[in-house]
Amino acid sequence: MTAYGTQQPRPAEPLHRRFLAALAACVAVALALAAPWGAAVAAPGETLATAKSEDYFLYTHNGSTYWIGPIGYDSAGGRYYCIEQTRPTSLRVNAVSPLPDSPQNRRIAALLRKYQHVHNSDYTQTALAIIVHDAFDDTTGSAGWGANRETLRQYPRLFERVDELLAEAPQLVPETMTAELEYDPVTRTGNVRLHIRNGSGGTVAGVPFTLKIDGPARFGNGSTTVTGTSGDYTTVITWHATGDGPVTVTGSATVPSIDRIISTQDMVTLGGGHMQAIDEVTIPVRYSFNPTITTRISPKSIATGAPVTDDVQVSALPGSGAWPRGAQLHARGWYFGGLPIHALGERYVPNAHATAPEFLEQLARAGYEPCAFAEATFGASGQTVHVQGVREPGADEPYLAEQGGFGTWVWAVERDRQAGDVRELLVDDVITAFMDPSETHAVRAPLTVESRVVESVVRPGAQITDVIRVSGFPDEHGDWGGSGEHGIDADVPYAQVRVWWAGSGDGQDDGAYEPADAQEPEEDDHHILIGTWEYEAVNGEIHVGGGTPDAHGNPVEIRAERPGWYVFVWEFAGDGRVQAATSSYADPQERVFVRVEPEPARTPEAVPVAEPEPEAEAPQPPALATTGVSNAWPITLGLLTLLAAAILVVRHRRELEDGE
Repeated sequence: MTAYGTQQPRPAEPLHRRFLAALAACVAVALALAAPWGAAVAAPGETLATAKSEDYFLYTHNGSTYWIGPIGYDSAGGRYYCIEQTRPTSLRVNAVSPLPDSPQNRRIAALLRKYQHVHNSDYTQTALAIIVHDAFDDTTGSAGWGANRETLRQYPRLFERVDELLAEAPQLVPETMTAELEYDPVTRTGNVRLHIRNGSGGTVAGVPFTLKIDGPARFGNGSTTVTGTSGDYTTVITWHATGDGPVTVTGSATVPSIDRIISTQDMVTLGGGHMQAIDEVTIPVRYSFNPTITTRISPKSIATGAPVTDDVQVSALPGSGAWPRGAQLHARGWYFGGLPIHALGERYVPNAHATAPEFLEQLARAGYEPCAFAEATFGASGQTVHVQGVREPGADEPYLAEQGGFGTWVWAVERDRQAGDVRELLVDDVITAFMDPSETHAVRAPLTVESRVVESVVRPGAQITDVIRVSGFPDEHGDWGGSGEHGIDADVPYAQVRVWWAGSGDGQDDGAYEPADAQEPEEDDHHILIGTWEYEAVNGEIHVGGGTPDAHGNPVEIRAERPGWYVFVWEFAGDGRVQAATSSYADPQERVFVRVEPEPARTPEAVPVAEPEPEAEAPQPPALATTGVSNAWPITLGLLTLLAAAILVVRHRRELEDGE
């Protein structure tokens, strides 16, 4: 049954003092447009269906029977509640007027939304009708809402349900709506975390929202917009980057609203909602991948014939884009060998956006061609791979340094040679510079030494000399001061020549000390270092001894004072560009033998023999004949025989004198 009353409006009484709390929001001002919240509101001219008994409560006031609950339904089942107790209704919708957004209206709308299709078994619909009348019905008199409300007081359960709903309402109303923007640089994906919370900080479910993403990114659906409804927990919407730059997310959420229905008896129903903007949030995004190649050739000096190696590291440094999860990066290297000194000052840096083949062509035009190649694969940022150069790309035969000079590596991660998922992240080829100091080393040239003493056998006191022929030094050796930038030592300007004596000391057993070991001996009684002289470390012929000056202009004279062996040893200690070299101590071409000839034997003077007295002549021994043999021993024996005979004669004479 319908109720009657005045049509005069007056300011609405407070629904409940809990509705007076301010509704703070971390959002921008509400937009004027409405977004769908519940069922569509009845259109003007539509006549509502009469409410069913299961949705209202009957009571008697002033002898008349009334119901309290929804008054009718629209075609979508939406419930309508009267707000003019004293006026009859025709259930015809004449016009629809949205009520202003306010904390009270939001809470009533939130209750209407939640319990829109709940029957009156627990007096919910009756309690909602009471709440609506309290908020919007200003009719007075014996038939007005105030008098009817007093009649309903005899049913305390109705108002217990009213209090329950009013206590619940703040939990259903969104007060803060914020968004967080997350980005995982490894996966190039991100999340929007949408927080729609009530005044107590709890999540409010069922709130419609729309998000828009601007910048190099798309939502998971591939679009720049996404719509949805909040759940019982934080709402998470995925997105992925498509390029580099700032990504901004904006959006709006729809808060509940109430529409006033203009009719013979005005009504209210759940409106389409008010849209509120969510504060925008922006983060920088790096989608592309521009790794850094770090290389260090070691050692900084190698000998010809040695393998050419390198330590290569590929990293994702800050600002270059994170290493893609699970990505395998392939790199190629080119080694350039036999480079002259002037190449150290010809550092080439790839042009912006140049490809590796283009850079190699640029080096070829400058006269530089690779002689060795290498490849490496990297599965994580900061991984280091030790590589060895090979003669041909993809081959197994190692490259061994073939000539002296300088060598350097160039490395590249080439976009077109990567797998598809990595290729789309790389903007350009990543290429190292040519003649980068960390990638450059020296290849030390070998030396060849040949020598021969001028005379291999001399007598004591003779001067000894040696002629040494050296080849293998760079043409300008001795003039280069090294490169601190490249970590390569300066030339050592001098070689040394040492002369050793070895022998018995008395010339009797020098054969036992004839040099037989390539290594120089330690000094002792039978091995003595005669002297050391410096000569320029250059190619050519060196004359040592005989008064020829050394590198410092001092004449060098070497005399063989003692019998035995005199050995020349030439040595270069080595430097950054040239290998060390030493001639062999046992080289027969490098030694002089000093030999002592035996002295010829001399005949001693004859001993005078006294003539015997005539009166006492003693028999004389026969005179010894001269043999004329030149051998020393027969001469000596003859002399001794004569001497013995003379002694016997003198002795015999004395005996005769003593007898007289």
